[in-house]
Amino acid sequence: MGLCDNLTKQLISSIKDVKHTRLFVPQKRINKYIKEGKNVCFPCVIHKKSTNEVYTYSRPTSIYPEFSIITTNQKAETLTKAHGNPINLISLLSDERFTYGQAAARRFSPHINMIIENSLSHHNVSLSLSSDNESGVVIDRLRHGFLDYSLDYPFMASYFNQQQHPIKIVSIPIAQNTRSLIKGAVGCATNAPNDFANQAIKKINAALESAILESAAHQLSQRHWLSEHIDNFDKQYYQHIINFDSQTNDAPINTADQNKEQR
Repeated sequence: MGLCDNLTKQLISSIKDVKHTRLFVPQKRINKYIKEGKNVCFPCVIHKKSTNEVYTYSRPTSIYPEFSIITTNQKAETLTKAHGNPINLISLLSDERFTYGQAAARRFSPHINMIIENSLSHHNVSLSLSSDNESGVVIDRLRHGFLDYSLDYPFMASYFNQQQHPIKIVSIPIAQNTRSLIKGAVGCATNAPNDFANQAIKKINAALESAILESAAHQLSQRHWLSEHIDNFDKQYYQHIINFDSQTNDAPINTADQNKEQR
């Protein structure tokens, strides 16, 4: 079970005074529901300090490593020979010899989104438009050679390698990364009626603080997927998740002084 699945299960178990409906829908459909102001929350968004026209955010639930190139073990050497290791993302996205793929509704950090928008040639991009498992479809297309690379968190390589497929998925760090960690959160639809988002976030934050963030189950799930990619994971988790209320800004979590290396 993945990080967001675990968090959703724990939230449903901890918030007992409301009726929960759990939806399994493609990312594009989730985005549509959120923008339309349906009574929905999504457990896997990038945290922002302030509410915007789309999301009202919970306190942070996770710290993630920066995004990386996701490819196959067969293709990794070709990509790094052409564009370095760490990979120069701007150079790679501009190289029409290699096909980039992602789920159509997938979004990354503002820094990575800007690089994609400014660098990607639309002649070498393939979008997965609709699927119940969009990330899985991208990985299948990588393994079958229809795509050369994608972008995602490095721990997603470990997640898909659980399938025991003969073609392994690997992650390669990106040269343009800023040596910062990314905070995850739950996001609820700001435009939902009857103050739904604020009421939901109050209950979610209460459950996070009283029952989830310090629980062994949540921390075990976080550690299982993330500790390989974040140096001093327990210390970072305590500082930036458990001790979040003592922080005074929403700046990225800089790790330059920790000699962090993504694997």
